[in-house]
Amino acid sequence: MADAASNGKSGKVVIRNIGLLLSGDLDKPILDADTIVVHDGVIVGVGKEADLDTEEPDTLIDARGTCVAPGLIDSHVHPVFGDWTPRQDNSAGSTRPCTAA
Repeated sequence: MADAASNGKSGKVVIRNIGLLLSGDLDKPILDADTIVVHDGVIVGVGKEADLDTEEPDTLIDARGTCVAPGLIDSHVHPVFGDWTPRQDNSAGSTRPCTAA
């Protein structure tokens, strides 16, 4: 994979045995799929392994039943309710500013 990172060509990559595949689409968040096929960094197939061309991959990744989610997800989150966080509760009459850190 180090060569793929340096030249931008991953060849054929197959990720199989996915337990849960999240789409990133709010209307259809979970996909009925257990395999992803990628060619040179572009997803070319998502579905059931039996229905996809998974023969002779350059890289085979066994997801071992784990969850696969789209990239570029901000996983650093804080629990909020709309635009309000529990630390912003001013019912005690505090007049100092609050930071949501």
